[in-house]
Amino acid sequence: MPEFRVRALEIHSSYAWDFDWVRKALAFIKDHGMTALVLHRNDIVDMLTYPATVFGRGQTFKNIVDRYRGTHLDLYKYVAHGRSTPVQRRDYMLRVIDLAARQGTEVWLENKELWFHDVFVEFNPQVFKNGTLCPSEPAWWDFIRAKYTELFSDISGIDGIITAPATRESRLSISGHRCSCEICRAMAPQDWYRNLLSAMYEPIHAAGKTLVVRDFVFDLKTQSEIAAVMEQQPEDVVIALKNTPHDYYPTFPDNPRIGKVGQHRQWVEFDTMAQYFGWGVGPSHMVDDMRYRMGVARDHGIDGVLIRTDWEALESHSCFHTPNLLNLHAAAALSIDRAARKEKIYREWLSEQGYLKADAGEKDIEEAVAWFIDLLGDSWEIIRRSLYTNDCVFSDSSTYPVSLDHAWWLAEEKNSLRDWDPTKQHAMDADEPNVRRILAEKDEAVQRVEALSEVLARRPAALTDASYREFAARIDVFQRYVRGFREIGHACILTKYIVENPSPSTYRAEAEGMLADRLEGLLTLAREFRAFRDVSDARYTTYLLLGPDRLEVLHDDLKARLSKAANPRSVTV
Repeated sequence: MPEFRVRALEIHSSYAWDFDWVRKALAFIKDHGMTALVLHRNDIVDMLTYPATVFGRGQTFKNIVDRYRGTHLDLYKYVAHGRSTPVQRRDYMLRVIDLAARQGTEVWLENKELWFHDVFVEFNPQVFKNGTLCPSEPAWWDFIRAKYTELFSDISGIDGIITAPATRESRLSISGHRCSCEICRAMAPQDWYRNLLSAMYEPIHAAGKTLVVRDFVFDLKTQSEIAAVMEQQPEDVVIALKNTPHDYYPTFPDNPRIGKVGQHRQWVEFDTMAQYFGWGVGPSHMVDDMRYRMGVARDHGIDGVLIRTDWEALESHSCFHTPNLLNLHAAAALSIDRAARKEKIYREWLSEQGYLKADAGEKDIEEAVAWFIDLLGDSWEIIRRSLYTNDCVFSDSSTYPVSLDHAWWLAEEKNSLRDWDPTKQHAMDADEPNVRRILAEKDEAVQRVEALSEVLARRPAALTDASYREFAARIDVFQRYVRGFREIGHACILTKYIVENPSPSTYRAEAEGMLADRLEGLLTLAREFRAFRDVSDARYTTYLLLGPDRLEVLHDDLKARLSKAANPRSVTV
């Protein structure tokens, strides 16, 4: 029997509207025993509806084409650009659902609410107060009910809606707004979530579909606020939980909500592209982590997994473009059988990607599989020591931080590990023992990534020439990327130590010498990265992560911080 009843592949953003890409995802689902396709855009439901309550002026319509007939003049007046696109998108979605149904694959839509057309505010001016939008006006709930009623009347083949009501990433939410009206001041976040979910559930349930509520939140307080509301939903509402709290940070503990949602079915979410662990530009194979986390989920009665393959904030990039595609193979295999062998997962990936010679013998194939495991099997341990500091998030969604304050804000506030693991309360402190630990951690990352050159030198016979060139180039980029984090990590923690410890000491003198080298190293790397851009031809994401501007801006920020500490009375004019 499969480990999980629901095994869903999730694609985001522009890929949701790329028909060839959807076909690619459906083929993977069919070939790897997955059960569902999830199309994720924050505004995907609004891209498929008008809805008629905004433009229809009380009229009744039988479908979206009829709505277009009755409202086309108003649409041209208020939304001249794209006025007919929901009709085209409806037909696109119908074709996707048809292809999915032929192979027994479910299709789900995932969004973040509230989302809405701008013209809704024009038609409902009461939601705009003192220069800002109010999330608490009752007009929103009628709008939500109408939107989902129309969606399912037009596209009945959608199996359900997955939504995140407590994130600040929607257009408007009680968890992220600037309204100070009387209604908002009196509105408990829990009541707002209830209003929203009730307005969604009614039409979704009436259509015979399923609502899935995600606990995607940015802090422990918000998680606590949404938790009780989620548990109070009707029992047919499914609860989706990221495998770690807040976001996909592999250094974080298991999401404490797993297994604690009452009588509801539960799904757990995984990221294979690696928003927070290198985008695949810095490869990070997560087989062992996935095996452990899926085991935790299954042991707590979870019956479904959502596997994310890309990220809506990074257009035209997916795990399918990088060695992190191995993570998708691992997720598919482990969701069926948690004991699936690592060697089998790697072999499947290598074979399907055409990395192996067609005439390779069994022994050579086995050697190639072992070689790839040597090359990338521990790549997460390199990423862990680079993009994280003492397990705290030390990157801006895998990009380099741009200031000392930025780095510590990312680690201690925005992506705080301290909220979920009290032992990390002082993980980013700049006392001498901790500084030494952080310096050693970054040095170890560089040592580990440079050791991959030795593995590359032992090329397996079964690997094609093109594949070997590809992975040699990828390891070269990986090494550059990690060296950048070593320079940044050293420069930041040494600057923080010097600023916070002004009294002369033996270690302060040593730190000043090391910092001078690292500050120069930031500029040297920036020059190297620009030169590399001029002579190479990789995907744009490579150059985004090897960001010379980020290194230079950070360098200037650290220099200014040191200058201010040395001359506290100086005034910049």
